[in-house]
Amino acid sequence: MSLPHTLRAAPTLFRIGFAEVVAYRAEMVIWVLTATMPLIMLALWNAVAADGPVAGFGQVDFARYFAATLVVRQLTGAWILWELNYHIRTGSLSPLLLRPMNPLVYSGVSMVTAMPFRMVILAPLLGALVLWRPALWQVPDLQTFALFLVSVVLAWVMSFLIQAIFGMLSFWLDQSMGLFGVWFATWGLLSGYVAPMDVLPDAIRPVVDWLPFRGMLAVPVELLGGFLTAQDALVDIAVQVGWVAVLTALAAFMWKRGVRRYGAYGA
Repeated sequence: MSLPHTLRAAPTLFRIGFAEVVAYRAEMVIWVLTATMPLIMLALWNAVAADGPVAGFGQVDFARYFAATLVVRQLTGAWILWELNYHIRTGSLSPLLLRPMNPLVYSGVSMVTAMPFRMVILAPLLGALVLWRPALWQVPDLQTFALFLVSVVLAWVMSFLIQAIFGMLSFWLDQSMGLFGVWFATWGLLSGYVAPMDVLPDAIRPVVDWLPFRGMLAVPVELLGGFLTAQDALVDIAVQVGWVAVLTALAAFMWKRGVRRYGAYGA
């Protein structure tokens, strides 16, 4: 389906996505609650910083950082990996391929539709954090917030594409989920999910800054939390754009080859 046709179909797709979210609202609550690791890390780093700042982060800074991490984690969440893995292995991908729209596009729209509901569920947790540490409340200026919106969209696209790539490995491999587990563990350490990037050793920071992990979480988190200025963020956003281009090309290549292999076996 061409881009103009996709845009015309967008309202219908959003209505379908809305209906799915409402139908599976309990599942949505579970998804949100399983992404509350930042609260655990906040408790840990808050205790560590009780005796003084760590890498320039005091207790209020850690509270602001992990509150922003909670928000960004929900805005960049994707589950295309599990959907693709299931459809490829069960053969249920076949009827999806008969639709005029690429199944990846349909899944992406569905996930975007769920974002407002995820934030509604998250709101009480954020409110509790503000009551606990009122000083963490900080509104970025208009320019920084605009760059945050750009950065968080790019972060979601990166997350979606990487999950799609690992999901498409199921066309060839039996253990694509296991490989993603290794990726996710690495992402947790190098994306700023378990600790701010400033805590990492200086020796590896220049390398980590050019890897995709930082762009998938830390960049929008630091913009939203006020730890990164709009001017300094321009290079990080350029890196995000570069990775989106690379991942898009790789995903398109794998999808074409994978569907061809899938069809060759009569699935």
